[in-house]
Amino acid sequence: MRIPHFATLCLTLSSLTIFSHFSFAQNDARPANLNGMLVVVNKSDNSVSLINAAEHKIINTLPTGKGPHELIVSDDGKWAVSTDFVGGDSLTVFDLSTQKVSRTINLEKYPGPHGIKFLKDQKRVAFTSGKSQNLVIANIHSGEIEVAINTQQQTTHMVAISGKEDFAFTTNIRSNSISKISLANNSLLKQIKTEAMPEAINITNDGKQIWYGANEKGLVTVIDAETEAQLAQFDGFSFPYRVLFSHSEKIAMVPDFQLHEVRFFDTKTFKELGKLILEEEAGPQGITLHPTLDIAFLSLNLKNKIVAIDIASRKVIAEYPTGNNPDGVGFVSANSK
Repeated sequence: MRIPHFATLCLTLSSLTIFSHFSFAQNDARPANLNGMLVVVNKSDNSVSLINAAEHKIINTLPTGKGPHELIVSDDGKWAVSTDFVGGDSLTVFDLSTQKVSRTINLEKYPGPHGIKFLKDQKRVAFTSGKSQNLVIANIHSGEIEVAINTQQQTTHMVAISGKEDFAFTTNIRSNSISKISLANNSLLKQIKTEAMPEAINITNDGKQIWYGANEKGLVTVIDAETEAQLAQFDGFSFPYRVLFSHSEKIAMVPDFQLHEVRFFDTKTFKELGKLILEEEAGPQGITLHPTLDIAFLSLNLKNKIVAIDIASRKVIAEYPTGNNPDGVGFVSANSK
């Protein structure tokens, strides 16, 4: 079957609504305009699924390298990049306008790519190489590796970048630390001691709060990015997989992969706002924010689907099929240009 060009797809999506393909019998929440395309890695299939959000169906499947885990989408919705973590040792770059693989960037010198972020120019990405203990910056169009900054720590895994793009912070699982890296001069500045086995990490756009998850004791800790003082700590997690902020950054969301729930926190008062209990053995993993709406898309790794969550009501408002064992996910609005 011929797959439509993404521009044609966007026109098609804009004329459709989400309501005809999803039952809302279980809750009162209703989605806003979710027309667009979801892009998600399927770990066990070595692929990404492109999903028509209005029709709730997979419209294309593209190959990745071996063992993809994370995925990011450019702000303009034209590009996606997967980190091929388990044996792939590569980045796969996708042209979403043509729905094709644009290139594969070999990472023989920087194996085990995992956490990844687009830089502001939307041409370069910063990603971790856990096996080589580096934060690496690559140009996704030329395939050139521009710089590698050694963290000097074991199992460098996830990365957060400040809003001004002056600093990057990586969690180092086996060293129980966060590395602070200057992106102005591409240098390692310091190591910040953490709770045991830190993985999830995010930083507010103003660069003031770092939120990270520590897997050994099931803790999420908030620290002052400048002074490193602890601002808050939340327990009762089993595997706090990721941290995502709402658009206003007033709310932080933490999916727990092993307890199959999402917890919500006020970033000002540090009070817990509530909890979304997912279906049994859901295995929540990758999470991303709609470009303009306070709706989160969360991959359920053990159920082979994605759910859309209304952040205000803390309810699931839609769901979408994926391939096998989805993780990193991105969303492209139908009006992206």
